[in-house]
Amino acid sequence: MQAAQAFLARRDFASAKQAAEAVLRERPSDAQANQIAGIAALEMGEVETAKQHLRRADAAAPGQPHILNALGVACRRLGELTEARRLFARSGQRGLIDGWRNLGNLEANAGEAIATSRAYEKALKLRYDDAVSHAGLAQALELLHKADLARDHAAKALALDPSNEIAELTLANLAMRDGNVDEAERFAGSVAKRTRSPVNQALAWGIVGDARDRGGDAAEAFAAFAEANRILLSLNQAHLGAAHLPYHPEGVARMRAFVERENFSPWPQSEAPAPVFLVGFPRSGTTLLEQILSAHSQLVCIEEREHLAQSALDVAAHPERLATLDDAAIEAIRGEYWRRVRAEVKVGKWQVVDKLPLNIIFLPLIRRVFPGAKILLALRDPRDVVLSCFQQRFGINAAMVQFLDLGLAAAYYDNVMSLGLLCRERLGLPVHEVRYESVVGDLEGVARGVTQFLGLDFEPGMLAFREAALKRNINTPSARQVVQPVYSRSLGRWRRYETQLQPVLPLLNQWAARLGY
Repeated sequence: MQAAQAFLARRDFASAKQAAEAVLRERPSDAQANQIAGIAALEMGEVETAKQHLRRADAAAPGQPHILNALGVACRRLGELTEARRLFARSGQRGLIDGWRNLGNLEANAGEAIATSRAYEKALKLRYDDAVSHAGLAQALELLHKADLARDHAAKALALDPSNEIAELTLANLAMRDGNVDEAERFAGSVAKRTRSPVNQALAWGIVGDARDRGGDAAEAFAAFAEANRILLSLNQAHLGAAHLPYHPEGVARMRAFVERENFSPWPQSEAPAPVFLVGFPRSGTTLLEQILSAHSQLVCIEEREHLAQSALDVAAHPERLATLDDAAIEAIRGEYWRRVRAEVKVGKWQVVDKLPLNIIFLPLIRRVFPGAKILLALRDPRDVVLSCFQQRFGINAAMVQFLDLGLAAAYYDNVMSLGLLCRERLGLPVHEVRYESVVGDLEGVARGVTQFLGLDFEPGMLAFREAALKRNINTPSARQVVQPVYSRSLGRWRRYETQLQPVLPLLNQWAARLGY
């Protein structure tokens, strides 16, 4: 056992695993040997093997915080996030700060700022002089619009560790909120130039781009956004090849081919309760519209959850199977959808608004499962949309990876919106169009039109949505914008970048004309 420990201390993981396994051949349930074998396997990328060893270690020595934490790491890497959350919390509850830190990191990656802040607050109760936890808490508080507290914890992190990059990036975002673009670029530029973390470097270049954009230097802003995207694309090449996924361009093409050939007239109607689906291409104003709707007393909004696709994974990936679904299969999908929704929000007598822009890809699934559903379709000038997508830092998947390259972003817009308009023409779903430009120019008129479409009375509180938005955890790149008063500076932004957009303008100008821009 001493040899295994020595190898592990020297980070010779292969030898540590081999020595621990030699002990396990004689004592298969030995907690320490299983722990060492599990940690070594984890470091070597053998995650399933690591999980098995760490499970045995936990069974032999229940409640050991280091074992629980390592097991949580294995579960997180395997995508078993609910179990990872449980294990990290148990580890933290037993006094290991790494448990709360890892839980905070997991929640931050999931976009759950409230849960992130709670995890790091618990970490700081164990050790208040922990720079990592102060920085993680600062980042979460900034997303929750608690600027003064965020600034305080970022300062504490930097006092403890002057090189803490998360704290510097948080201060950069706070400077952007204050309109201090020079300070924002100073903090973010420092990280961009010295960090060894490609992810932090990409985030930093993105903030530099935001600062230069706000300062009016379009050419240098575009260069910064392009550098951020180059880094992220180099890290996420695998998503470009994930053609089996429904959000991938080839998945969108499969759905479009299905819609083109299918006869929808025999598809039955239904009186089953249905949500309202708020769809559109990303960066078309869906988050702003969702915040307005969330201020209505009879509506409950779900933000950016894949409840629909996750309830029907088989048909989402294979649209031709939609045509052969029987009543029992349709009812099963409905039931699973509502189970997922009710696990997240209290529905009661309220009308549910399911806001996920790229559910536009699944309009045929909506027609099959919720034929009575009303559709809110968000539109915006295609040139502003694609530019904005290129400038944002999204969580990367088979859809969002397209936005890291300007040509791919424009092609994806063409692919998705061609499907969306074809569905609007062929499916017979009730659709109400909401243009971002109209929301900016006539908020009350848009709010009245939407409530009339939904069969609700207009409520003046919808015009004061900002107050409600400040209290919510908004899990989209628009989080910082939608808590500001409605502004017009995003209208026609593409004109400042006309030179940089030249390669994609012929396609986007066609779409602008088609949509009436």
